[in-house]
Amino acid sequence: MNNLKRVLLFFGIVALIATAFLLAKDLIDLNRLAAVAGAGGSVPVFSPGREVLLTAGLALLSGLLLGMGLALHTRPRDERSPAPNRPRNSP
Repeated sequence: MNNLKRVLLFFGIVALIATAFLLAKDLIDLNRLAAVAGAGGSVPVFSPGREVLLTAGLALLSGLLLGMGLALHTRPRDERSPAPNRPRNSP
């Protein structure tokens, strides 16, 4: 379980870093698109919709992986305290 937690945290952090780079690229592309639209010329215009959706999906994936990685327990099950519904051994 501890290895699964580390793997999920690792991939979550990698996806979060990739999301930050894609977000910066999207902002540059959107600023370029706004500049082309403001110029009023006959320059071909591209649509950054795909990249924005990819960034949003990657952000969702990184949040999911990080959340699952942080929610997993680090201690083995038999070291935990007894469940509240189990009767305790009393003398």
